[in-house]
Amino acid sequence: MREALTVPAPEAPALIPRPHRLEGRPAVNPVFTALTVTSSECSARAAALLQCWAGARPGLAIVPAASQWSARVVFLDLAPTLGGPEAYDLEITPEGVSIRAATPEGHLHAVQTLLALASGDEGAHWPAITIQDAPHFSWRGLLLDSCRHFISKPAILRLIDQMAALKMNRLHWHLTDDQGWRLEIKRYPRLTEIGGWRLRDGVREGGFYTQEDVREIVAHAAARGVEIMPEIELPGHATAAIAAYPELGCRREPLSVGTAWGIYANNYNAGDDRVFQFLEGVMGEVIELFPFGYVHLGADECLKDEWKRSADCQRRIAEEKLGDEHGLQTYFINRVASFLRGHGRIAVGWDEVLEGRISGDMIVECWRDEAIIKLALDRGYRVIASPRRYCYFDIAVSQLDLADVHAFDPSGGLPPAPNGAAVIGGEATLWTEYITEQEMDHMLFPRLLAMAEALWCGPQGKDPFPLFVRRARQVLARLQAAGIKPGPMLKSDGPAESMKGRTDLHVTPEGLDKLGLGE
Repeated sequence: MREALTVPAPEAPALIPRPHRLEGRPAVNPVFTALTVTSSECSARAAALLQCWAGARPGLAIVPAASQWSARVVFLDLAPTLGGPEAYDLEITPEGVSIRAATPEGHLHAVQTLLALASGDEGAHWPAITIQDAPHFSWRGLLLDSCRHFISKPAILRLIDQMAALKMNRLHWHLTDDQGWRLEIKRYPRLTEIGGWRLRDGVREGGFYTQEDVREIVAHAAARGVEIMPEIELPGHATAAIAAYPELGCRREPLSVGTAWGIYANNYNAGDDRVFQFLEGVMGEVIELFPFGYVHLGADECLKDEWKRSADCQRRIAEEKLGDEHGLQTYFINRVASFLRGHGRIAVGWDEVLEGRISGDMIVECWRDEAIIKLALDRGYRVIASPRRYCYFDIAVSQLDLADVHAFDPSGGLPPAPNGAAVIGGEATLWTEYITEQEMDHMLFPRLLAMAEALWCGPQGKDPFPLFVRRARQVLARLQAAGIKPGPMLKSDGPAESMKGRTDLHVTPEGLDKLGLGE
């Protein structure tokens, strides 16, 4: 459990997420006009981030240690005895700043806290305090859907900065779907030449990320401690890919990239080995672009009608003794997961993968409810919790507000699983059927503040909601000064026209009967 702050609440600095332990005298406000930053190889990224910030701040200079200036010193020391791989200690006194952490990630978190504490227009005004901090969950994520509406590279870089400031460390990047294929694959250029664009209401719209774009985004994220997990949808949600290469589909007929939202029946032909050769070619380039050890396969909302009519798919079911189309879906997922495993990657899939017996090392991302989380744990899987009623930020604030997100407990109140399974964290998700780039701020904030708090602090470490709101209002003021345009906090706060997004919290029951969880 998190310790109570030893600083009176009105004086405590407004930090989100809330630190594990904070004590000191915030009224003592030393002003720093020059910094000497010393760092090790382990803390080099954190030092570079701090130097970049200081270089852009009026009245604050970075000077060498031998300088005659009366410099305040930031020590970025290695401290392997701290509790946990992302833990850090931060101490600010009138004499200087000291940072201790065991890993590069801990150093980066400490610097983000230091930047959040800075005030004043000249130099760096920091309160005299000591912080000891560490996260409750290791996976603190945000899904960004770039398929339904294309999101520009500058917007993604800005979003990564916002995530890092909130100590969120996983960007789940949804890159392929029925309505667009957004990732350049050099071996298959038509995926973006054709699959990256659609004609909707007479207007050509879309876009894609070149491999150079991706490398820049991945490097920007890595410098801030954010890992990027790509999602390449299969075996369903494949319309854009089949539009580019019709031979990948069951009908082998030309298709158009999807222009409407919803679930399409166009699956990859699971009975044709050329489909797996194609996917292995795609995944080979994905692995080169994304060094993170996880690749999301989607594997959700796979309609089976085409497979039922396909001679190829029915032959595969018979030859492999798969039983039915659900068995075929599991075969498909396991075959691609096996390829990834052979190349040093772990596959992740939405909770529909539980309709069959998937590989034991896969991670299950649960989007439906706590019963699904329990089922995944009972079967021995690691779980990322993203239940829609807490985590789907495409839902309007009138249906899912700050208080709802603040109440989110990724572990669902479940006891630890005895078989090594665990809830490793959670994700907010921003699906973009009804969200454009211009509306991202409105949908993400202030709800992302509550998600960051839930994932960093855990269910027992959060402040009561009224105390959290007091901090959130101060943080929002800083965000607005930096150009963020947030939406309402609570269901009662905003006019009807500001409540954008879906207004339906209903969870699709398809597949629940297969899992034994139907009514």
